[in-house]
Amino acid sequence: MIATIKSVIDFLLYPMNVFWILIAFYFIFKLKKYKHQNRFLYAALVWIGITGTKYIPDLMVYSLEKKYSTLNLDLATLGNEVHILVLGGGGVYDIEIADQERLSQNSLARLNEGIRIYNELKGSKLVFSGYSSTNNVTQAAITREAAIGLGIPEDDIFILEKPSTTEEEALAYTSAFGNKKATLILVTSDIHMPRSMYLFKKHGLDAIAAPSDHILKRHFQKDKMSTAHENSFSSIIKDNFWWKSHRSNFDKFYLAMHEHMGLIWAKM
Repeated sequence: MIATIKSVIDFLLYPMNVFWILIAFYFIFKLKKYKHQNRFLYAALVWIGITGTKYIPDLMVYSLEKKYSTLNLDLATLGNEVHILVLGGGGVYDIEIADQERLSQNSLARLNEGIRIYNELKGSKLVFSGYSSTNNVTQAAITREAAIGLGIPEDDIFILEKPSTTEEEALAYTSAFGNKKATLILVTSDIHMPRSMYLFKKHGLDAIAAPSDHILKRHFQKDKMSTAHENSFSSIIKDNFWWKSHRSNFDKFYLAMHEHMGLIWAKM
């Protein structure tokens, strides 16, 4: 029952699905001679205008992505043992392509950040998590093979192959390493970091955030380089035209809504 509710909510979060539902209602009520059928058409056009232009989706993504900055390491503040936990983000076990090409864009960006941190922290360990939705090779195993292909020693990698959600990843890590008292660095997509940090803290894990896979990016002009780390709400309004993204506006709206709903669900 809960899985069905989640699936319905997730379906309704994508803007184009709502748009076509409104259009369908417009035609249904038009055929039935309902005198206010045009309201559905107007609602569909307003909806597509809100979710299909960059401003509302960018603001929604910005409210999540800019909560945590890129991790700049201070080695003096870390303990002797450091685990870099890279959360799963999807992949396909296609043996005809290179190991790293089997990862989704999300997973590859997360792996890159995990390796960057690993290279700066000598003696640290990488932990990859994620199950297989097809009962095939797991996400964790696919990521491990990609990391080995990029030069990471196999002895420095642990995998957690059972968790299918972020909360399960937190529980799996606690079950596997909870007694080690290692410093935990959490790597996931920037937009997913607030929910991940909440869930890990909820289960007693004091993680250090290392966001990756940033949706919103921009070119800084030379005279603005001194304010590169300005994260005020007014900053995005002022410089909104300069944000670049590899995602469509509909995708940005969906991803932001997915994370906000996920946070609400986690707190419930």
